[in-house]
Amino acid sequence: MSRSSNGSSRPCRGPSRREVLRLGSLGFLGLGLDEWFRLRAGAGAVPGSARSVKVKNCVLIWLSGGPSHLDTFDPKPTAPADVRGEFQPIASAVPGLQISEVLPNLAKVMNRVTLIRSMTSPESEHGRASHHLLTGYRPSPALEYPGYGSVVAKAREAQRGMLPPYVAVPDAPISGLSGYLTPAYDPFAASGDPNQPGFRVQNLTPPDRLTLQRLLRRRDMVKALDEFAHDVPATPLTTSRDQFSEQAYALMTSSAAQAAFRINEESSTVREKYGRTTLGQSLLLARRLVEAGVSFVTINDRGMGPAGWDTHQQNFSTIKNTLAPPLDKGVAALIEDLTERGLFDETLVVMMGEFGRTPKINRNAGRDHHGRANSVLLFGAGIPQGLVLGRTDIGGDAPVERPVTPADLAWVLFHKLGIDPETTRFPTPDGRPMRLVDGANPPRELI
Repeated sequence: MSRSSNGSSRPCRGPSRREVLRLGSLGFLGLGLDEWFRLRAGAGAVPGSARSVKVKNCVLIWLSGGPSHLDTFDPKPTAPADVRGEFQPIASAVPGLQISEVLPNLAKVMNRVTLIRSMTSPESEHGRASHHLLTGYRPSPALEYPGYGSVVAKAREAQRGMLPPYVAVPDAPISGLSGYLTPAYDPFAASGDPNQPGFRVQNLTPPDRLTLQRLLRRRDMVKALDEFAHDVPATPLTTSRDQFSEQAYALMTSSAAQAAFRINEESSTVREKYGRTTLGQSLLLARRLVEAGVSFVTINDRGMGPAGWDTHQQNFSTIKNTLAPPLDKGVAALIEDLTERGLFDETLVVMMGEFGRTPKINRNAGRDHHGRANSVLLFGAGIPQGLVLGRTDIGGDAPVERPVTPADLAWVLFHKLGIDPETTRFPTPDGRPMRLVDGANPPRELI
C-alpha cells in the first residue's frame, strides 16, 4: 500500500525549474508562492482559450485509497453474507433508492445529486487507477497526462486574478498535478489541518514576528544575491523572477486573498454544521475558496490514517467509526450551504475515489482493490437531481447497465466548465497536439 508523493517521473534535463528558483527567494524567505507565479510565467498562455463558461467552479472530493461502493452507495442486501457485509441499506430521498446506513445525512439529500453506480476502469493499482480517474486517460510510459484542476488552470489563464485558480487541500492526490502541462499549473497546496485552532496556510502568511518592513528587506536581499547567479542561464523563467516575486509579495499582503483562507471567520454554527473534523472543515474551506473566485478546489481526503479509504483490513469498523461520519455530515452540509449562498448552480462537485472494493470480503474483514465497479457522486452545475445512472450486478462486481468510463466523466467535467473536451490547444512540450479527452461516450443525461 505504498504511495509516492505524485506517482510520476520526469526525464532528467539538468536542474529543474524548482531547483533553480529555490536558489533565490525560496531559500531566504521560505516562500512557495513566488515560485508558483514564476512557473506560471514560464508556461505561457493558451491562445484563444479565454471564453465564457457555463459553470464557474469545481470542487473535487477525492476519497484517497478507494472507497467500498458496496458499503456506501451501492449496497447489495440480497447478496450472500460474504459479499453484502455488515451494513444495512436505508431509504433515501429518492423513491426506491437505498444507500448504506452509514450515510444517513446524505440519504436525505440524494434527491439533489446524480449517483453513478456504473463507473468502471481496468486499473486496480493506486497510482494507475488514480491517473485514469483524475485525467480520463489510462497511464502511459510515454506521457503523463494533466489532472483536471491543472487543465482548468491553464484554460483560464487569461482570467487569473489574485487567488490561484487551482487549490488543493491539504495537497494534491496522485495524478492530480500538471502532467505534460508543466509544473506551472500544479495546484497551490493549502497545507495543514483547517480544523486545528489557529489554522494558517503555509506560504500565504509571513512567519510570526516577520513585519512587512523586514519582508521587503529580505526581498531586496534576494534581488541582490540573484545578481551573482551568473552560472544560471538566462531564461524567461529566471528573468521574470522579480516580476513574479512581486506578485507573491502582493498576494501575501492582499486582504482579499487572506480572507478567503481565513476559516476562523465562519460562525460556530456553520463550522459545526460541516463537522469539526479535518474533512468537514476542508469542505467548508472549499466553499470559501470557490466563493472568492478559485476555479478548481481538490479536497484530498485520506481519512484519519495512512491508508485512508484503502480498507484491506477492518473495512466495516473503519468505515462506520472513522471514514463515513465526517463524509456524511460534511458533504450534506456542503450541498445545503452552496444552495443557501446561491452557488449550487454555478459549482460542479464531483466525489469519487480511484476504484471500488472487491465484493468478496477477505480474511482480514477487509475488501481489496476493484476497478471494475465504482460509485461516483455529482451535484450542482445543472447536473440532474435524483438521478441514478447505471447498475452493477447482484454482487457489485461489474456494471450490467450504462457503464461509464473515466473518459466519459472527464468529457462531462470539461464540458460543464466550458472547456471543449476535444480541443487540441493543449500540446505536449514537444508540440504534439493532444485531445483533452479521447474515446468518450458521455451519458446524455449529464450533458
